[in-house]
Amino acid sequence: MEYTSPRYLVVLRGVSFMLDAVEIVILFAICALVSYAIYDGVNAGREPNEIAELREQVAEDVESFEWREGMVAWLRIDGTRIDYPVMQGDDNKWYLTHDYLGRYAASGSVFLDYRNRADFGDYVSIIYGHRMNGDLMFSDVAKYADDEFFAAHQSGRLFVRGGGYELLAIEYRVLSVEDGIYSRLDGSSLGLGDDKYIILSTCDRAARAKRDILVLRARSL
Repeated sequence: MEYTSPRYLVVLRGVSFMLDAVEIVILFAICALVSYAIYDGVNAGREPNEIAELREQVAEDVESFEWREGMVAWLRIDGTRIDYPVMQGDDNKWYLTHDYLGRYAASGSVFLDYRNRADFGDYVSIIYGHRMNGDLMFSDVAKYADDEFFAAHQSGRLFVRGGGYELLAIEYRVLSVEDGIYSRLDGSSLGLGDDKYIILSTCDRAARAKRDILVLRARSL
């Protein structure tokens, strides 16, 4: 007489098989996520090759430079690694994690506050950038805490479509994220003069609720 397994054993074997399959899928998913995290972490300290190419184009002839979608300016601070396209989105979140081509990137982009005018016609304009390893993005902002570095790196340029601004660094400061400059964009807490001003803002590694800023006076070229 042929032995037949009870129905409940057949069901249990089927459930066990499905659980094994699910575990394998989860394992592959975890491996994929870990691999991507490692890849993204490594590449967070690198710049895409396209940025170097864009720098060359700007240096050669900024008037014929091809502006990409969402790109409102090119920021260059002489003698530093701050030499990047400035993006602007519909909020202040998108470019924290996306590059100038809209691709996901842990290093994000340098970007103008979405509430500011794209032509930098406001009294105060805030440009944000991550403080990355390898002196990338806005890492050099913190170096302005050193008086000698500050004195040697005060000039810069901000190129916009059809014009630009001559920049002069006038102050380095550490602010609270609650400072009114971030909510009102008026700069009253900084005691600024009558010129236009560009503020470079980045994270302060000593305190999560602080921001390192570099205040630049902006005058039309």
